[in-house]
Amino acid sequence: MRGVADVPNAEKIKKVEELNGLFLKAKSAVLADYQGIEAPELTQLRSHMRSKSVDFRVIKNTLARQAAKNTPFELLDEEFKGPVSLVISFEDMVAPAKALAEHAKSGVKKSPKVICGVIEGKKISPAEVKALADLPSREVLISQMLAVFNGPTTNFVGVFSSLLRKLVGTLDAVREKKASE
Repeated sequence: MRGVADVPNAEKIKKVEELNGLFLKAKSAVLADYQGIEAPELTQLRSHMRSKSVDFRVIKNTLARQAAKNTPFELLDEEFKGPVSLVISFEDMVAPAKALAEHAKSGVKKSPKVICGVIEGKKISPAEVKALADLPSREVLISQMLAVFNGPTTNFVGVFSSLLRKLVGTLDAVREKKASE
């Protein structure tokens, strides 16, 4: 016999559909255990996540399992247990990991413990989530890449201008020698 909690109602169906939509649109997400974080700190955490353009949700595991079916999050089925929160991004793949790491470094008493993550349909470990959080920002990476591309060009310009200076110096010496004859 099914319990009252097992009976699907309109509210649960709506939540499953909403979560399913989030799972389909997400570029990346991190599952984290929020156990032990008090309500005021949880409010502060939500505010921090919003400021980083990241969605933070405390989710019900049974609803999450149903919503994850036929999405890239289906591989997290066994991870939906205990007090689980979902930190999700629709634009930047690294944003959830960075937002959690920044929150942990901000001096809070307790921060969510990373369980695992998902990036474009691939499950990643807590260590890989930490490695993502430690990456430089996108802007820094782009500037580093441009510096690498610009290096050979700068060297070429330096060598070419040096050759031109030598040529001008040689021509000037030849002109002076002819003028003195």
